Amino acid sequence: MNKRHHSYLLTGFLILGMATSAAAQYYESYVPDGYSMAPPMQQHLYSETTSVNADSSWLEEDTTTGYQTYTIRKGDTLGSISKKFYGTTQQWKKIAAANRITDATRIKVGQVLEIPSTDYERGQGVTYRQRTRYISSPPTTAPAPTTALPLPPVTQSDDAVLYSDAGLPQIILPGEVKKRKDDDYHVSFNGLTGLVNTFAAYPLGDNLFSTAFGMVWNKITRRDGQRLENGEDGDFWEFPILMTYAGENFEVAFKLPFESYDVFAPITYNFRDGTDSGMGDAQLRLKFTSQNDDMASCLGLGAIFPTSDITIGNTENDNAWEVFAGLSSKRKEGGNFHVNGGYQAGDGNTTHEGVFVNAGFEYDPNDSFTFMGEINFYNRVNNGRSTDLVLGMRYHVKPGMSLTLASPIALSNDMFFGYDYRLQGLLQYHY
Repeated sequence: MNKRHHSYLLTGFLILGMATSAAAQYYESYVPDGYSMAPPMQQHLYSETTSVNADSSWLEEDTTTGYQTYTIRKGDTLGSISKKFYGTTQQWKKIAAANRITDATRIKVGQVLEIPSTDYERGQGVTYRQRTRYISSPPTTAPAPTTALPLPPVTQSDDAVLYSDAGLPQIILPGEVKKRKDDDYHVSFNGLTGLVNTFAAYPLGDNLFSTAFGMVWNKITRRDGQRLENGEDGDFWEFPILMTYAGENFEVAFKLPFESYDVFAPITYNFRDGTDSGMGDAQLRLKFTSQNDDMASCLGLGAIFPTSDITIGNTENDNAWEVFAGLSSKRKEGGNFHVNGGYQAGDGNTTHEGVFVNAGFEYDPNDSFTFMGEINFYNRVNNGRSTDLVLGMRYHVKPGMSLTLASPIALSNDMFFGYDYRLQGLLQYHY
């Protein structure tokens, strides 16, 4: 190869190098700052920190930790909180250890707990996660920003989430579903679960037994629809004892009333000293229920047994029986509606034959009180008709125990012994 050929090769390599350098300078001046030919990194909703060791080889190790916050509510225990987040009560020690709790009984309402968990689909509260990336060689790029972006909050359907345009973490306002529990159900004056005189279609609860003691008083103002004359007077007292047993979809109620009459009506009733007291009609009722989360219906049978202990009223003390049905709502908030009615046949110590219809509404403004309103209609074949407006209040003394006070007002009444109003009270406890 001659010298001229070598000079051609050398000249070609010089021209190729100059072209490559020019192309690189042109690309750097054309591409804006912040862009790179490398593929974009995957975006993560967590912060990343880097630990450097210049003497190590190129290896990576990822560790991920997570926790949730939960504010203790009334009735919570570490076991129930563990059930909420882990699906089992056995992880309560893990929660206690994470929050340095040495006595599991000394937790307070409003206390904020950290729930160590990677299963952040459960529970309530904001879930925070942080990923630490350990790289064994010095980084060639600037460190990642220290400001972490929180994961989307884990909420339930009734939680309210407040978002901030300033990049602050989201705030969760936990929603609370007001749904009536089994221990909020209480019995009526006939022994069945319900209001004052209106019974509910759903049962008291699964495998619950209830005892109740009541008092009913009214001033007798009429006899067979005829108002007593001036100077005539009468009082009626009843002290019912109620026993109720309820299963998942049925209920049995037994009522045993003690009654007392004291009537002075020489003109309208030919009684100068009409005093009588003793046992009234014993009543046994059985109710079968079909229910779901929002509605319940029931069918029932009843038997009425006279005790032959009261003679001031009806003296034909034959047994009586009844059939009845009811429909009730089970709303998640607000109040419940109840409609029921039935037919009774037979006499008893007081004539029962006829129909009855009840409609009632109850409202719970808080966990301590229930307010009730009812319309009760009775049409007895041989004992008159009556329509009462009932206003009542139930005070929940503690779970399972309640005190009911009511005042039925007679809109119309031509019963054998009529009244203008009544006063009723009932103390009940179930266990």
